[in-house]
Amino acid sequence: MNVQVRAFNFARHSERIWVPLAAALWLVVMSASLVEGYAYRHAGALLVFLSLFLYARSTPRPSIDWRGWLCIAWGVYALLRYVLQFALQADHPIGDHELLFLMPLTFPPLAFILFQCWPQLERLIAIHFGLALAILLLHLRFSAIFAGETVIPLIQHNQIHGAVCCGMLLIGAVFWLLYYLTEGADKRSMRLYASVVSPAIGVLCLIGIYGAKSKGVWLSLVQVLPVLAFFIMRSLKQRTAALAIVCIAGLLSVGIYAVRDNLYRTVGPTIASTISMLEDAGSREQVGNAVAQTIDSGVTPISMNERLQLWSNAWELFSAAPVFGWGSEWLELWPRTHYSHVQYTFMHNGYLEILIRYGLFGAGIFAAMLACFCFSVYRAADLAIIPRHAMHAYFMILIFFSFTILSNSNNRLASGESLSILTAAFALACQLKICMLEGKQAAPVQ
Repeated sequence: MNVQVRAFNFARHSERIWVPLAAALWLVVMSASLVEGYAYRHAGALLVFLSLFLYARSTPRPSIDWRGWLCIAWGVYALLRYVLQFALQADHPIGDHELLFLMPLTFPPLAFILFQCWPQLERLIAIHFGLALAILLLHLRFSAIFAGETVIPLIQHNQIHGAVCCGMLLIGAVFWLLYYLTEGADKRSMRLYASVVSPAIGVLCLIGIYGAKSKGVWLSLVQVLPVLAFFIMRSLKQRTAALAIVCIAGLLSVGIYAVRDNLYRTVGPTIASTISMLEDAGSREQVGNAVAQTIDSGVTPISMNERLQLWSNAWELFSAAPVFGWGSEWLELWPRTHYSHVQYTFMHNGYLEILIRYGLFGAGIFAAMLACFCFSVYRAADLAIIPRHAMHAYFMILIFFSFTILSNSNNRLASGESLSILTAAFALACQLKICMLEGKQAAPVQ
């Protein structure tokens, strides 16, 4: 056990020069929620190489626990399946974004390098939120938003991507501020900084989410706002929390009332079509008939119509191979589905993206990995390795994101991939900290 504990102190002193570089690369990975592009991939690849280099030079080396091996095992399985399908099938299927599902291979090395940057995390988060505020101020077109136009928040490719990122920033900023108002109250400069930046980010993100007019994000945010209010009430003094909640609720109510006509024009037709479809599904023996009738209806909004066609096609493929899915072959089978004329192969549902490729088996493995990550973060908070507000932010962002992928394949976006990297690496780094702490506690007195 003593050997394992010493292994966590990776850094020969001469190698600590790599820490600032690694910290800067982590900032680039985090930037995918602000600027949509591929910079985070290049930064992530460099972090993996740097991690492997430092790991190879560590003496002795920290062992990989079973959570890390689970990630590696899945990555090897997905890689072998992809290579074998390409090599053995005559049409050489390559699928669409299939290699993204190999990312768990990188989680253990990314966790190792994040562990080395642990003292820098507070500063990186502060820089990230500062950049977020600057981009929101510079790129939010307030006049267009208040005129009822659809805008793209942040620097993203479309309004849905921007709205999802605004939602994650909003949740993160709330818990970031709550930490400095409670557990981290003794850090006066950071408390002042967060007290200025966080409320501004919250207001601007809400405006950006409204301006993006993404119904899926609106619905997802409705699910998490009451929970955020609960944590505010629980964290702050009762009188202060009550005043904050009343002010926030009042401002939201006034804002919603002021733009009620615009809101109705955006969501009204979708709500009416959804209610009609559910009523038909309740009165018929088969849900598929109600879905087909809604698709054929001339009053169904085009975005909802196309999503229903995509989901119908995806369910058709999943039903034909429910256990292990089709792997990379699914795209070759897409033209044989009922609504093959639909323009996209982007499922607009993150869960179906997994099910058509890897079936229930793959979905179960991903669920197991996520459960392990969440438990490691919970244990880290319970042992006071991380602040409880960090744990709450981690869980709430994941819950919000899990709602958003019901109506969009955000797990295939830059922000979704970046979130996967960050949540996995953070959880596994927490596990390393736990092993380090427990190893020290178990070590015999010399």
